[in-house]
Amino acid sequence: MLSTQLFASGIPTVDVAAIAQQLKGYQQQIKDYAMQLQQYQQLYSQLQQQIQMVKMQTQNLKTLSSYDWQNLNVALYQARNIMQKVDGISYDLGNVSRKFEETYKDFNRYSSDINSAKDENARNKIFSDRYKQMQETNQNTLNGTLQKLELANKEFENEDRIISDLKNRSQNAEGNLQAIQATNDLLAYQVDEARKLRIALMDQTNALTNYMAMQNNEKILDDAKYEKMSKRSIKRF
Repeated sequence: MLSTQLFASGIPTVDVAAIAQQLKGYQQQIKDYAMQLQQYQQLYSQLQQQIQMVKMQTQNLKTLSSYDWQNLNVALYQARNIMQKVDGISYDLGNVSRKFEETYKDFNRYSSDINSAKDENARNKIFSDRYKQMQETNQNTLNGTLQKLELANKEFENEDRIISDLKNRSQNAEGNLQAIQATNDLLAYQVDEARKLRIALMDQTNALTNYMAMQNNEKILDDAKYEKMSKRSIKRF
């Protein structure tokens, strides 16, 4: 660095100290860059090793044996068959809206059915048949729900054994790979159990909804019949 200062003689001078200080700073920067480069190289080497380890673990995990328990789909299939046999209304049977509407009608449809009757006996039969259909469907749905809960209850003893086996596998695992596999099986089983709990809550909600629909429909049916009787009474006068 040339100094712009001039001595009395007017001859420019070189600031050697400033140049030396700058050179020293450049040298330190070069050392810092070299150290960073070395750190990057070490990090790159570590990442390569980790990638290789992950590849090896992934390959080894594919060859590990998994613990077999009843597939959740099997349990769902068995539960669905129960509701089909009892002929109840359930969300898991398909076409639940159609079956619901066939069983529980609105006021206009009940009025139309009653008005289409030729005489009082026919009207009473329509009323009786509709009431019987609602009662039977509700009874079947409640029965099916209880049977599904009974099926789930029978699995408790088997579930205790499975959980115990999975815990033992986790505790007795030899090496990281077996520990990972055992933990994965245990977590997967717990997920299945959580889904079963959600299904049980859905079944209970399904039964409650059906029961409330039956009570509401009985009132609608009574109102439709009362309206018909009222119109007949008015005509007589």
